[in-house]
Amino acid sequence: MYIPSFAVFWATYRRTLIGLLVVVLILVTGYFAGWDATVVTAVAALVGILTQAFAGLLGLVALVPWIGPLIAKALAIPLVWLLNGAGYFFSAFLAGRGHGKSVVQSRVLTVVLIVGIIIGFILGKIIS
Repeated sequence: MYIPSFAVFWATYRRTLIGLLVVVLILVTGYFAGWDATVVTAVAALVGILTQAFAGLLGLVALVPWIGPLIAKALAIPLVWLLNGAGYFFSAFLAGRGHGKSVVQSRVLTVVLIVGIIIGFILGKIIS
C-alpha cells in the first residue's frame, strides 16, 4: 500500500493551503485591528476565490475516509445552492420591508433545511 509523503501532499495542495492561510490571516488581522467587517469579508472572499482555496478546502474534506466524499457530494448538490440563494433573496425582500425578526427566522429555517438535506443525503448513502 502506497502512503504519500508530506512532500507529495505539499506539492499537491500547496496553493490551497497557502490560500487558506492568507484568508485566515486576513480575517484575524481584520478582526483584531477593528476594520470594517464588510471590507474584510470581501477581501477574504476575493483572495479565496482567486487562489481557489475554497474549492481546495472541499477537496481536502473529500480526502477524509467514508464521510468526506459524502460531504463533498452533498455540498455540490445544486438544490442546496438554490435554497440558500432563495433564502438570501427572501431575507433581502423582508429586510426592505422592515421585518428584521422575520429575516432572522427565514435565515435560520433555510440553514436548518440545508443541514437536514445534507444529513439526510449522507445517511441515505451510508444506509443504502
